[in-house]
Amino acid sequence: MEMNIKPEKPTAVTGLLVFAGVIVIWLVVSMIYTIESGTVGVLSTFGKYDPDEKEPGIHFKIPAVQKIRIFDVKMHTVTYHQGKPLPAREGVINKPIIQVLDNKNLPIGIELTVQYTPIKTEASDILAKYGNNYFEKLINPIVRDVVRDVIGKYQAEKIAADRTSIAKEVRAMLGDKFKKLPFHLNDVALREIKLPHIILKKIEEVQLAKQEEQRLAMVEKQAEKNQRIKTIQANTRLIEVTTQAKAEAEKKRIGADAMAYQITKEAEARAKANQLIANSITDRLIRYRSIEKWNGQYPATLMQGDGKALMLQLPVNK
Repeated sequence: MEMNIKPEKPTAVTGLLVFAGVIVIWLVVSMIYTIESGTVGVLSTFGKYDPDEKEPGIHFKIPAVQKIRIFDVKMHTVTYHQGKPLPAREGVINKPIIQVLDNKNLPIGIELTVQYTPIKTEASDILAKYGNNYFEKLINPIVRDVVRDVIGKYQAEKIAADRTSIAKEVRAMLGDKFKKLPFHLNDVALREIKLPHIILKKIEEVQLAKQEEQRLAMVEKQAEKNQRIKTIQANTRLIEVTTQAKAEAEKKRIGADAMAYQITKEAEARAKANQLIANSITDRLIRYRSIEKWNGQYPATLMQGDGKALMLQLPVNK
């Protein structure tokens, strides 16, 4: 015997149960939300922001009454550069180069990079005052105004040389501005200064003039060095010649003194010998020598002594 069991048709109660189950699941899912690292959640109740930011993790809210807005509190980087605009990426903003005027109203382009981080405890206040587009409404105008104020103090011709001072001043002024903002200034980097062509040409001419001046100074310095070397060499040669002349003169003097000493000694010796000879000659010796040398003939000449120098010519004995 076969039994035919026909499926029961869903009743209204079953439909209500299913609908109620779907509603419950939707409510449960709507109540739960997750905050990721690097962000905070700002909860709003009937459009009013809760001042207590939600930290990363799982949280609950009242569906249809409360809404959650995710706020990025990671470091942001904005780059002002010349060229084709680049698409913005997460935490990276690309803006056109900052055009400013110097104190003579000459146009100058400034390429700059600014890094800042929103203070997470101020997220609800930032959204309430500026919304998600807080950069365009608040930070971008401040950066441009600071750059214009700083560059406006300098002359275009000296900006390249004062680059370090300009970068320090921009960083200091932005630091003072950010102290009053719900953001932390991480870094400011002056990447490049775009000067007008006329200024670049003038700077190049000044640099060439300085290089030529330095070259001439080096040539003059080398000439002075060479002159000092020549002077030292001349003085050295003069000292050598003078020393040599003194040495030769001293040598001659010593030789002359030696010769004079020798002559003196020889003269003294001869004088002493002569004195000895003179002392040894007596009248008796002279008579003896005369007799000894007499050949038996009378002398032809007779000399009178005693210093009278009288000479007599005697007649020849035939």
